[in-house]
Amino acid sequence: MGAGQTRVLTSTFLEEDAASSDRPLAAVLLNWTLPSLAARVWQRATLRICADGGANRLYDELRGPSHASDSAPMPLPHAIIGDLDSIRPEVAAYYHDAGVAITDLSHDQDSTDLQKCVDYAAAHGCRPQHIVAFGAHGGRLDHILSNLGCLYRYRHLSLVLMGEGNITRLVPRGRTIVRPHADLEGPACGLVPLAGPARASTQGLKWDMDDTEMRMGGLLSTSNILEAEEVVVESDSDLIWTVQCKG
Repeated sequence: MGAGQTRVLTSTFLEEDAASSDRPLAAVLLNWTLPSLAARVWQRATLRICADGGANRLYDELRGPSHASDSAPMPLPHAIIGDLDSIRPEVAAYYHDAGVAITDLSHDQDSTDLQKCVDYAAAHGCRPQHIVAFGAHGGRLDHILSNLGCLYRYRHLSLVLMGEGNITRLVPRGRTIVRPHADLEGPACGLVPLAGPARASTQGLKWDMDDTEMRMGGLLSTSNILEAEEVVVESDSDLIWTVQCKG
């Protein structure tokens, strides 16, 4: 994004059929409890990836017809990748027999399974409109912080983290318009300068900011409330945008 440009963050991936979009959608399942919206997005994704133990989650939580909308069976993943130290043997055998590619990347200990999956998504096919990672907010704190770090690492991609009732994205420095899904997002939301101090102004929140400094250990825009159909954010540094998810 060049200087002076406005970035627009939408949540069309929550409802639109992938076939109706002019750009593909990638879904990644991590090894944590999956939100109910995972089934909807997984079915519509044009690229489906399980991160190691995420295959267990697909097998246990989404594989049966009772977990899919309209009782349609869950599509198979296109790939299962990662260290493969969490996937259960019977799950690996099931997907191997179904023809799913399973790739052991345990030789690479400098990247997480989520990073491996995002790299895979970015390298295969057309650049996705969104890469949505489910199960990204739960379990060990170091895992959650690493997942948040991926938002900065892949700031050139539209990476979305979902789980535990949250949708989290990067709002890059500059001017950004956030258009939440009216039925599935909010009202609670927040903006956090995770990587360092930031000065920000907003429009569309209950407690808007006007060239306000935020920093860890100081003021943070947490427990805020959506009050408009879109939120305008202007900041001199990247921010974490998090919003309550109803699905």
